[in-house]
Amino acid sequence: QRGRSLLKRLEIWINLQTQHSTYFFPNTSDLGLSIGYKSTERTSIGVGASYKIGWGKDLRHISVSSQGIGLRSYFDMKLKTSYYFSGGLEYNYQRPFDSFQQIKYLSAWQRSGLVGFSKVISLKSKLVKKAKIQVLWDFLSYRQRPQAQAFKFRVGYNF
Repeated sequence: QRGRSLLKRLEIWINLQTQHSTYFFPNTSDLGLSIGYKSTERTSIGVGASYKIGWGKDLRHISVSSQGIGLRSYFDMKLKTSYYFSGGLEYNYQRPFDSFQQIKYLSAWQRSGLVGFSKVISLKSKLVKKAKIQVLWDFLSYRQRPQAQAFKFRVGYNF
């Protein structure tokens, strides 16, 4: 990475994560956008944001809605070939909102601490360079009220 320019070291990722409905939340999908800096050939760090789309309780009760937003940070360290150790911190606002005035207080945001593993797959496409499959454990989920899912499964794409 030493001889590469700043723009060549940047990575743009789009990822998708879905969660089934619970007593408190409808079925949701998180659509995230992250930008990372590849500091060495083995490590990268980055920040991002996500938008929560609500789909309703089940197939009989489909209702598309805005269910919140999230702010993310991440760290990836290459372990072997295409396997990575991944970690990150997130703040998620998990309520519908109408204006940005409603989301300005951090006490209303839910914190997540994520650790896990990623597998990066190189693709032979001109548009999408890589795909990333992640399994992450939210070690702060046990403190959250209402409690969120402890394990998260994400699929991401690099351009």
